[in-house]
Amino acid sequence: MDGIKAIDKKDSGAQFLSDKAIRTNPFGDNISGSRAYIRAEKIAAAMYLVTRHIADSEPARMRTRQAAAELLPAILAVRDEMRAPGSRALIQASASIRELISLVRLLSVGGHLSTSNAEVLVGALDDLGVLLSASPKTLLSESVTLTADVLADTKDADIRHARAPEHYKGHSNVSVKDVRKNTESASDKNHKGQRTDNILGVLRAKEKLGIKDIVSHLPEYSEKMIQRELKILVASGRVKKLGSKRWSTYLLV
Repeated sequence: MDGIKAIDKKDSGAQFLSDKAIRTNPFGDNISGSRAYIRAEKIAAAMYLVTRHIADSEPARMRTRQAAAELLPAILAVRDEMRAPGSRALIQASASIRELISLVRLLSVGGHLSTSNAEVLVGALDDLGVLLSASPKTLLSESVTLTADVLADTKDADIRHARAPEHYKGHSNVSVKDVRKNTESASDKNHKGQRTDNILGVLRAKEKLGIKDIVSHLPEYSEKMIQRELKILVASGRVKKLGSKRWSTYLLV
C-alpha cells in the first residue's frame, strides 16, 4: 500500500481521507474486515484521483469510477462472512477487485494512466484480493471475540472476592480491573499463538521462503509483525535463517 500513499500525498483531498480519524466501526472485532475496507477506501480514492484528467466521454473513465465506488459496499457486505469459505459476498467482492484490475490495465494501455501508477494500483488491488482470500483461515476475521468472563454467570462483587491467582500471592482480593487485564493478556497470547502457527504453516508448505513470500501468504499481518515473529522462532531453534538482510530465507528446522 506504500504506492497508494505516494499517490495520496499529491492531493489534499486524499490527504484528508488518509489522516482523518474515524471512530465509526461497523466491523466490530473483525480486524481483517476493517483493514480490507480501509485499503478499499484508499484504492477508490486513488482511482478517482488518477482518472480526473480523462474526458467524460471515455467509457473506461465512467466505469472505473463506478466500479471503484461499488467496491466499498462490496467489502462492507462481507464483514460477517469473511470466515465462510465460498461465501457469495466474498466471491462478489473478489470479482469486483478483478474487474478493477482489468479496468486499470485498459486505462494504461489506452494511454490514460502511467505505467507506474497502473502497477501501484494493480498491486494494491491484488493485495486486497489476497487478503480476502486468506480471511477464512484467520482468527482476525472473527466479528466477535469471546472471553471466559463474558460467558460466566459472575457479578463484579463475586469477582472482587475471587481467589487470587499465583502471581497475585500476598493480595487477598483480585479487582475487576485485574481480571480484565488478565483476560486481555490471554487473548493477546491466543492471537500471537495463531500468528506463530500461521507462519509455521506457510513454511511447512514450502521448502524455504523469503520474507516477502511469507508476507504475501499472510496479508493479514504486517511485514514488521512477521519479522518479529520470525526472529523469535529463529532464536528458539524452530526456524532456520539463511543469508542476511533482504536476501534472507527461512525454513523449518
